[in-house]
Amino acid sequence: MKKILVTISVLLSLITGNAQQEKFDITTYTSIKGWKKQASEQALQLTHEDAAKGTYCMITVYKALPGSDDAKTNFDLSWENLVKESLSVTAAPEMQAPATEDGWQVQSGYASFEKDDLKGMAMLANSTGFGKMINILILTNSNTYETKITGFLESISFKKPAVAPATAKKPVTDQPAAPTAIKS
Repeated sequence: MKKILVTISVLLSLITGNAQQEKFDITTYTSIKGWKKQASEQALQLTHEDAAKGTYCMITVYKALPGSDDAKTNFDLSWENLVKESLSVTAAPEMQAPATEDGWQVQSGYASFEKDDLKGMAMLANSTGFGKMINILILTNSNTYETKITGFLESISFKKPAVAPATAKKPVTDQPAAPTAIKS
């Protein structure tokens, strides 16, 4: 599981390859073959579940929101709203080394969670840049998905605004709640 977490620090690396690039909001990514994809106005969700083995993985990419210039402040706010409150995580996140790629600052961390019948690892990557922040939340209970998660994260890039908007004094806090169940 720790290998998965290291990949978050390279979130913004580009792998172009032969795969078809798709877009959600200002995020470009390569979808994961064989995974369910569900998009709403606020988030894109990719899921895979192996009921026979009892394993799951859910990757949620949230729509860009106005954010402060401070990546750690944006991460902390997002952790509070998407992970701590939604999944009842009490432990502080174990933080990964911050990274910067193409003008975006990435803060990421993870912690174990257990809520209702769902338990596993919650990993949050918050990318801050150009007056915006983008959150990617990964919930999984198995390192079986490590290669798929790594490939997905490495495929991600973000569109830079033509002109950076004025920086918000305080990050927006109305990020939708984190999903807590795998939908078949």
